[in-house]
Amino acid sequence: MAKDSNDGCANVVGGVVVFIIVAIAAIPKPVWIAIGVIAGVAILVTVIVKLASSFQEGRAEAKARDEARRVAQAASDKQQREARARDEKQQRINALGAKNAELVESAQTAVKRVAATEAARAGWLGDVDFTPDLQNIRDSFQKAHALRKIANQLSALDRPSADDRRILAEAKSTSANLEGAACERVELIAKCAREANLIDDSLRNERKDARTAEQRAELHAKLSAMLYGIEAAPAAVPEDSAADAVLARVQAYREIKNQIKRTRGDGLG
Repeated sequence: MAKDSNDGCANVVGGVVVFIIVAIAAIPKPVWIAIGVIAGVAILVTVIVKLASSFQEGRAEAKARDEARRVAQAASDKQQREARARDEKQQRINALGAKNAELVESAQTAVKRVAATEAARAGWLGDVDFTPDLQNIRDSFQKAHALRKIANQLSALDRPSADDRRILAEAKSTSANLEGAACERVELIAKCAREANLIDDSLRNERKDARTAEQRAELHAKLSAMLYGIEAAPAAVPEDSAADAVLARVQAYREIKNQIKRTRGDGLG
């Protein structure tokens, strides 16, 4: 029985295979060509899509790497600038003293403010090169700081002599004069920045006033034209005015009411 069952299954499978072969053989050659073309196009499209996807992914990865390098380079440049700024600031403090170094920085900031003003860019301030002034300020502070440094070392010695006291007094006076002159020049540069800003405010106000005057003249012209047109043309009253009609009806109603009252009054009399 098992053998007969296996033979039956084999016959069925064989029949299916024969049917498939016959069905395939029955398909015309042009249909096979069309199927082959469609399959080839589908494969080609799939390959192109995969290549395009890979290309886009590659570009995205390259762009991400470039952006990461750019960010890292920017961070490195910022760190280097900050390090240089700290070094320069410490050098100024060592050479000029902490207070004097702050005054130099404030003068440099004021110079940048002057150069950034519209008045400077437009040439209203003339030459705005403060390099000699800044150099003079640094030199004066540096000399004053050096004098004080040596004077402090001398004053620290035991049993100061008359010559010690004399030269220390001279050093103190000279350093004070140097710092005083430098501070005056720092304040002068700060005043230049304030005055330059005031000129900028004046220029802005002048432009604003000019725009206002232009708008005023334009509006005056429009109003004059409108007024002239209104005065030249007589006021047009509509022939069938709803307002006139309503008022006429109101007046007629009142007259009728008055007439009725009079009539009733005469009847009663």
